[in-house]
Amino acid sequence: MQEQTESWIRAAPPEIGSQAVLQQLDRMLKSRHFRASRRYPAFLAHIVRRTLEGDLDSLKERILGIEVFKRPHDYDTGADPVVRITAGEVRKRIALYYHDEGTEQELRIELPPGSYVPLFSAPANGIGVPENGAAVLPGSGSGALPAQLEAAEETPAPRFARKRILTGAASLLLLMAVAAAVLFWRWETSSIESMWRPFFGSPDPVLIVVGSRPANQPANPAVPPDSHSHVHMSFDDALALTEVTGLLEIHHQSFRVETAADTSLEDLRKRPVVLITAFGNAWSGRILGSLRFSLLRQQVSPDGSTALGSIVDRRNPGAMWSFDFTRPMAANSKGYAIVARLHSDLTEGPVTVVAGLGAAANESAGEFICTPEYLEQIRAIAPSNWRNKNLELVLEVPMVDGKPGHARILASEFW
Repeated sequence: MQEQTESWIRAAPPEIGSQAVLQQLDRMLKSRHFRASRRYPAFLAHIVRRTLEGDLDSLKERILGIEVFKRPHDYDTGADPVVRITAGEVRKRIALYYHDEGTEQELRIELPPGSYVPLFSAPANGIGVPENGAAVLPGSGSGALPAQLEAAEETPAPRFARKRILTGAASLLLLMAVAAAVLFWRWETSSIESMWRPFFGSPDPVLIVVGSRPANQPANPAVPPDSHSHVHMSFDDALALTEVTGLLEIHHQSFRVETAADTSLEDLRKRPVVLITAFGNAWSGRILGSLRFSLLRQQVSPDGSTALGSIVDRRNPGAMWSFDFTRPMAANSKGYAIVARLHSDLTEGPVTVVAGLGAAANESAGEFICTPEYLEQIRAIAPSNWRNKNLELVLEVPMVDGKPGHARILASEFW
């Protein structure tokens, strides 16, 4: 399919100026569907610019993985489908963008399924309604009725014709009802809705609590914070935050963000809460403390930061997944994270926890819970009614040169 799309573009390049395409790209990337993410705007901008340059040969999965996501040249595209997953999410966000009011007359940038080559086209002509109320069909001219409709107006419809029209209208309504039911069922059973159902549509804003500096550690402006020390909110933790806020924005759910140090138990009570960061967020530890999988600070540095952190399994005391925070980011080949969603007795409301050992794992865990393709992993191991249950997952995140890969589920608990 990709080869067919590329040959079509080579044979008939779009008669749309590059400047117009770049202006439309800029509008899309600044929209609420893209601005909260780092990965999706970078991918869309890259493939659009490569297409405008005529460099279609570089729009292959492996090359995109190397150029956009900094994967090694010999990386396994089957084990790390970052390009396919990102392309699928970009297609969804493009569709959401053009669904917004006011985009009907904008130039269209689309990414056909099965291809990484975007297509550019002028806005499609929809059905207009002139002042007299008669529908104007595409291509029929301004206000002109097709000959068949004119003839129908001149000759009154017989009784049997009226019945056929009514029958056809009833059939159309039935088809529309069936289509609506199918769309509703798909939404009701989608992985995103199943994961985030307690948060979408909440009358209260979702409270997102991010990590902060330990209370016993003063800030030292002369020393740059380590990228995974959780001394400050790291860039990767911020990426996890933007994944969550981007998802909530897409679903029109209000939210507010606070640091763990500025959040009290009263702030958390009786409202949806998302906790981001492991050892830099004391609330994450309190929520996870009574669950099967919990956090353990095995070694602490003199400055108060975590030197060696682990995820422990209370059911299997010998099971432990550890991460050495003292090693350089590029020296770690794996990171680990806990993702949990539950109704908490402590807060008396729904809570989601994203607690990564290593900031890169935090980023990947944040992406995991906001990406339909990643969440599909849960279906393979969860009971059929998992959307109505509490859940806790341990994720393994492969790391290459400090960059996170595709997270996979190592262990799980549903109750």
